[in-house]
Amino acid sequence: MTHLFALSAAATDIISISLRSRLSAARLTYIDSLHGASRQQSFTASLLLDEAVRRCFPSVPRPLDIAANENGKPYLTAVPAVHFSLSHSAAWAVCAVSDHPVGVDIQQCRSFKPNIADRFFHPDEVRYLSSLSPAERENAFYTLWALKESYVKADGRGLRLLRQFCVDIACQPPAITVGAPGSLFVPDFPDPAYRLGVCVRETGAEAPKLTVLRNISAE
Repeated sequence: MTHLFALSAAATDIISISLRSRLSAARLTYIDSLHGASRQQSFTASLLLDEAVRRCFPSVPRPLDIAANENGKPYLTAVPAVHFSLSHSAAWAVCAVSDHPVGVDIQQCRSFKPNIADRFFHPDEVRYLSSLSPAERENAFYTLWALKESYVKADGRGLRLLRQFCVDIACQPPAITVGAPGSLFVPDFPDPAYRLGVCVRETGAEAPKLTVLRNISAE
C-alpha cells in the first residue's frame, strides 16, 4: 500500500527546537548545509517523511536514520523494506511511503521547455508533445516530467534512465510502454500550478490517496 502526503514548504519553523528534535543529527547536519529556499524545503520534506512513517509504519524506529545505496537512492537503514520518496518544488513538499519501491515528484508549471524534452525524453514522448496544441503541450510536458522523475526515483539507478523508457499519458492511468513495468499515477493536487507524479514498482498497484497536511506538530 502506498500513502502520499503534501505540506506547504513554509508550514514548518526551521529553528523550532521541538520540530528539529524529530530528525536525526545526521539529517539536520545535511539540512543545515543547504542554503536559501532549499534548506527550508528539505527541512519540511524531512519532517513530512517522519510524519508519514509515524502514521503509516509506526513500528519503524525514530528518529529515522537515512542512508543511500551505491546509486544514491535513499533508504531507511532500520527497515529497508519500508520504501519512501521525497520531492519539493517552490511552495510545496511531498512524500510517498510504501511497501514497494516508490517514487514521487512535484513540478511547478511554468513554460514549456522543448530543450529539456529533446534532451531527456524518449523520442515517442517528444513526438507526442509535438502533436499537441501549445496550451495542451505545456500541461502534458509537466505531467510527463513529473511521471518520468517519479519512475527514475522508484527505479533508483539515476537520471541516465530518462530516455530509456517511455510513458503514455494519453491513456488513463498513464502507462509505461517501453521499460520495466510499474504503476503510474497523476493524483489531483489542490494547487493547479503544480503537477504531481507517482510511480509504484508494482503491477496493478492501488492508486495512492493524497493527504494534504496543514502543519506538523512537535511531539
